[in-house]
Amino acid sequence: MRKSIALVSMLAILLACRSDKPEDRIRSAFEACRVAVEDGDAAAAVGPLDAAFRGPEGMDKAGARLFLMGLLRQDKVGVTVLRNDLTVRGSEAFQEVDLVITSRQAGLLPRDATRRSFGLRWRKAGDDWRILEIQER
Repeated sequence: MRKSIALVSMLAILLACRSDKPEDRIRSAFEACRVAVEDGDAAAAVGPLDAAFRGPEGMDKAGARLFLMGLLRQDKVGVTVLRNDLTVRGSEAFQEVDLVITSRQAGLLPRDATRRSFGLRWRKAGDDWRILEIQER
């Protein structure tokens, strides 16, 4: 009985600490994507993508998932965030990130392009924030 009470209390404390600020929720979703890529989990990495997502060269959500599945099967990928600037305007947000992408093998990642910059456009969908667009800068 004491364990149940402690567990419920701990859960209540964690929920009370959760931030509802759009910036915090977006940064948390982005970090979850980064961790999923490093863990080799393509499905989790594309989870925050909107159904209407568009990426480089017109890539859609299904294409992004297939690309990541192929990449992550072939290679262990590391992602280091150098810059993460975020601006929220109502139900849209714009994020500029500079990343260092590393891999153990020469695969789909170009050897000379380890530092990349991206612009992400987010939109609020209900209580969640979804990535609507990613463009390489």
